[in-house]
Amino acid sequence: MSDAAPSPSISPARARFVTRVVRALGAAAIVGLLLGAVTARVVWSGESEIAESTAALRRGDAYEATVRARRAAGWYAPGAPHVRVAYERLASMATTAEGLGDRDLALLAWRGVRTAAIETRWLLVPHQEDLDRANVAIARIEAAAPRPPGTRTEPPQRIEEKQLAALLRDEAPRTPWVVLLLVSFVAWAGGAAWAVRRSSASPGDFDLARARAGVFVALVGVFLWVLALWRA
Repeated sequence: MSDAAPSPSISPARARFVTRVVRALGAAAIVGLLLGAVTARVVWSGESEIAESTAALRRGDAYEATVRARRAAGWYAPGAPHVRVAYERLASMATTAEGLGDRDLALLAWRGVRTAAIETRWLLVPHQEDLDRANVAIARIEAAAPRPPGTRTEPPQRIEEKQLAALLRDEAPRTPWVVLLLVSFVAWAGGAAWAVRRSSASPGDFDLARARAGVFVALVGVFLWVLALWRA
C-alpha cells in the first residue's frame, strides 16, 4: 500500500469557474494589448506631425506648420503631450496671423482648431474651450472680411452674430441616442449569443424553448438599435 495522501479533487463547478476566470483574464489581456498598440500608434503619429510642424516653422513655412499642427491635433489620445502643443500652436499661429492682417492663415489655423475639436469629441468634447474660442474668432474674422461695394447691407456686428450662430449649430448625433445605439448593439449581439448557447445544451440537441429569453433580448436590441440609428 502507498502512504501517499490522495490529491485533492476540484469540483466541476469550481473548475468551470476557474476556466471562465482564466478566459476572462486572457481576453482582457488581449484587449489591453490592442488598446496599447492603438495608443502607441496615435501618439507616435501625433509626435511626428508636431515635429514636422516645428521643422516647417524653422523654415519659415507658416502654412505647412499650421497644416501639420492641425493633423497632430487630430491624433487625439487623452493626456498625450502633442495634442496640447498642437492646439496651442494653432491658436498662436492664428492670433499672430490675424494681428499681421493675414486673414487666410488666421482662418486656416482657427478652422484647424475647430475641426480637430469636433473630430475628437465622443460623449464629451475634450477641447470645448478651444472649440468655443475658435468659433468666436472665425465669426469675427468672417464678419470683418471686405465685401464688394453695395453688397454689405448689415453692420459687422450683426454679420458676426449670424456667423457665430451658424458655427454653434450642432448637427452631430445626440449623445443619449449614441449611448443607446451602443447599448442596443450589445443587447442584440449578447442576446443572440445567449440564445445559441441556451438552445444547444448538448451537441446535436436544439431546444427553441430554452432560447426564448435570448431571442427576446436580441429582438429588443435590434428594435432599439434601429430606433437609435433613426433618432441619432
